[in-house]
Amino acid sequence: MRYAPQRPAFRIVKADADEMSEHYARTLSPAKVEPLQVGGHISVEDRHYSAGPFSIWAGMCHSGMKVTFSRPSDAFVLYLPHSSAMEIDVGRKRLLSTPGTAMVGNMPQFEKLTIHENRGHIGIAFEKSAMVRQLSQLLDAPVLDDIDLCATLETDSAVGSRLAALGGLLWDCFDGEDRVSTTATTHLFQAAMVMILESVPHNYSARLQKPMSPAMPRNLKRAIEYMVANIAEPMSVAEIARQAGTSVRALQTAFQQFKDTTPLNFLRQMRLEGVRKTLSDSANALSIAQVARAWGFTHMGRFSAVYHDAFGQTPSETAKLHSRRGVGALSPRSSDTNR
Repeated sequence: MRYAPQRPAFRIVKADADEMSEHYARTLSPAKVEPLQVGGHISVEDRHYSAGPFSIWAGMCHSGMKVTFSRPSDAFVLYLPHSSAMEIDVGRKRLLSTPGTAMVGNMPQFEKLTIHENRGHIGIAFEKSAMVRQLSQLLDAPVLDDIDLCATLETDSAVGSRLAALGGLLWDCFDGEDRVSTTATTHLFQAAMVMILESVPHNYSARLQKPMSPAMPRNLKRAIEYMVANIAEPMSVAEIARQAGTSVRALQTAFQQFKDTTPLNFLRQMRLEGVRKTLSDSANALSIAQVARAWGFTHMGRFSAVYHDAFGQTPSETAKLHSRRGVGALSPRSSDTNR
């Protein structure tokens, strides 16, 4: 392998599978990389820029290759191809990314990429935390479930053409002779996230289409964001108010007015719903106590009591009921923290 780094660019010529896998593990994420032809070599080049939780790159794979992820990056990605094809295996689906399309995906759902010879594209990545924060702002509510977002759009459609134009503008901001300020590019990345979340179907789309509730005060949004980001940590109302930049009394008033509850009751309900969703997940391998601790409950006896009060069943009954009848069997007594 010949590796010619030119920050923010690199070019790799005639790498074998092991060398390319090592490069992926060092610079992107752990993956098994193979040439398309057995015994062949891999040649790629890339220009890459990062700005906080966002990154953008222009890549060209001359030789083609297969990439099987063991732990994909925790990010959402937008691919805007200009040459050749790339196939993406997502569970039982295979998405095809070709010129004339824009593809948006949740990278942790990616299992394998098959990149054909002379594939070129602009890629834009948004860290999961940034996308979740943006969706939370649009919903005026915390985001507790993963965003199930993976779709291909035609670039001659209204949404696809706008995403392609915005992606091209972002690339020009970084790769042109006159660099644009970080503030300006951050707003463009945020605009791309809003466009994706509002226009590409996902599991929160129906909620986004509902009439907007009265705008929440900024300090209430900050308080909820702090709760979500530190959901497993012990916290008091005073600490939440301090992180939100307001007084305890003002915070309590805001929660009562906009959420019809107290800050700590809101926090507890978020934690309870998190536990319930985890116990209802067929992939969960943790014990009930481990799940409870992961969501911030430390006193198991008290946890079981408040869980039963909220959902009308014990945590063990939730797990057993799900294993017999599926998630649809759950019938919580009350789980609406987003009033």
